[in-house]
Amino acid sequence: MMRSLFSGVSGLRTHQTRMDVIGNNIANVNTTAFKAKQMNFSDMLYQTTQAATGANAANGTGGTNPRQIGLGVKAAAINTTITQEGGNQSTGNPFDLKISGEAFFVVSDGTSTYYTRDGSFDVDDAGNLCMASTGYIVQGWGVDKEGNIVKGTVGPINTKASNEYNADATKNAQIAGIIDKDDSDLQTKDGKIVNFEVYDSAGYPYNLKFGILPATSISNSTREVTNTESIYHMPANIYKVDTSKLSFSYQVNGEKKDLATIDSPEATEKLIKDIWAEINGNTPVAPKQSIVAGDHTMGEKDTVTVDLKQFFANNPDLAPDAASDLLNITLTVEFSGDTGYVTDNKVEYPIADAAKVDDDVAKMLYNIPNITPADVKNANGFVACALGGNVNTAATSTIAATSQTYVDDNGDTVTKYKFETVDANGKRDPLEVTDAQSDAMRKLLQLKASDGKTQQYTTTETMQDSAPIPGQYTIKLLGMTDSNKVAVDVSSILDDSVFTVQYDTGNGEFRYVDSMGNSTFTINLSTINDRGNFENVTVDMSGTKNVSNDHKSTVEGKRLDGTKVGKLLGVSVGTDGIVTASYSNGHITRLGQICVAKFANAMGLENSGDNLYQTTASSGDASLVDIKAEGIGSITSGILEMSNVDLSQQFTDMITTQRGFQANSRTITVSDTLLEELINLKR
Repeated sequence: MMRSLFSGVSGLRTHQTRMDVIGNNIANVNTTAFKAKQMNFSDMLYQTTQAATGANAANGTGGTNPRQIGLGVKAAAINTTITQEGGNQSTGNPFDLKISGEAFFVVSDGTSTYYTRDGSFDVDDAGNLCMASTGYIVQGWGVDKEGNIVKGTVGPINTKASNEYNADATKNAQIAGIIDKDDSDLQTKDGKIVNFEVYDSAGYPYNLKFGILPATSISNSTREVTNTESIYHMPANIYKVDTSKLSFSYQVNGEKKDLATIDSPEATEKLIKDIWAEINGNTPVAPKQSIVAGDHTMGEKDTVTVDLKQFFANNPDLAPDAASDLLNITLTVEFSGDTGYVTDNKVEYPIADAAKVDDDVAKMLYNIPNITPADVKNANGFVACALGGNVNTAATSTIAATSQTYVDDNGDTVTKYKFETVDANGKRDPLEVTDAQSDAMRKLLQLKASDGKTQQYTTTETMQDSAPIPGQYTIKLLGMTDSNKVAVDVSSILDDSVFTVQYDTGNGEFRYVDSMGNSTFTINLSTINDRGNFENVTVDMSGTKNVSNDHKSTVEGKRLDGTKVGKLLGVSVGTDGIVTASYSNGHITRLGQICVAKFANAMGLENSGDNLYQTTASSGDASLVDIKAEGIGSITSGILEMSNVDLSQQFTDMITTQRGFQANSRTITVSDTLLEELINLKR
């Protein structure tokens, strides 16, 4: 038989096998993470008809090559293009994962371990991450109580997480930005204000308020003060009098009307005098009759009524025309409630030039009795106030009032007053008078019965000056409020919450807080736990600078930890395979980490169906590693790996396979024809 027949048969068989491989590749063109197969050919055994010979030097002949006839073709290898990645297919499902690089996911059916590039995963009712197609559970590492990945025994990856995350008290914060020494806010009482929020252990928010001020050095200096002293001999009695302004009104059909004058200025002036006379207990002498109904109390805003018809009857020379409307109305008189003090109890009402002094100032020197309507009427409108008051003036009636004049640091002339009582022996006791009461006290002293003597002298006053220390500032806690802006009592820690911050005077870079090498200060909030369960808060200031910024400081505070109670937002997988749960308070909890397998020869893996692979002697055992730590790739969430089948290549291979099959069939046909010719020779 002809050897070509058997070579042709081997060619048909081998090309059929190759076509089977191509058909399987094309069938899996849309299979997730499918890896195309490639088939390689090799020739078969050879029949040697003449062995090779070497050169023969004796007879001068050369060597000859061997004569061999091949016996056909066979399949050398069917390799998987395991290292060639497929394209990306976006799904939006956070549990659809794609591995870049040559690693494999590790899954288990509870008995055996498999490896796959198919990352189309789902979560079962127990929370396990598993293959959507087979339910095999994805393997990885778990976490300890602190949420650290424990890379020991590999087990199922579980995605169950608590629906809530407990609150944490704030322990760390920072203040960062620029402190511009020319910022006008630094010159205010509290300095540049910095706020930041902290949480207590129950998740309630609070606001800490700090002030930044330039640190200063204190030096002593002197200034000349001109003193002008006036001695006042106070009268034994002064008199409190009513200085109310009177206003008039009447009713017409229930509507109030104001009345400025009573027919004429003379009539108005006489009416006012008559009203004051009756208010102060002086009733008209018959045949005149009373015109006032009601009582007025000194210092009160009250009213009386006046009978105008009777007033004009008492004063016929001022009476208007008989047809005047003034004769038919009842006049309402309103008192403004003003009072004052005079030294002469013979002054005629109404009194316009009394000293308008607050009672609290007058009580420093005089005994001011309580006022009743009866007191006023019995005293004829003058209430006597005896010297004494709230200071010891029983031994003397002499008051020293000294004006002190000096030029301040801005070049402005400043005048201030001080007041003292002086006894017969010259002993002086200060009168504690506020700035607001100073002018009132001066008016009271001007009620003196006789002129006091005046003397002027100059004294040298020692004063302390403060100058800013370059590059040095003080930051102090000013207060704390809760979420309703209600103040929290932090008085117990205020004295311990003042810190010095030092900057380089050359470039303005931060140097230290309180001492060299220290970049933080601590607020001892844990000592005020009667309001909330706080932790001590350590504040880092290394992010601040003392440089120019157009006269504007930009320092801001920020908490670095501490959270309120959080709600579970979702579970996700990172590029390193770490599975995390995210909460509404910004907290992230680790649930585990997906491990991956790498092989010495990944092409040696055996397909097990369902996109799964198993190890073989050729592939070697799997090494389970952290994909990012090993630097062999990454995991992408929401994307699946597509098949790496290249249809253009497959169709090209199909054409060459078809032509190869056809050519081999022709070999058999021609060999058959030759055999036929050989048989025909006998005919």
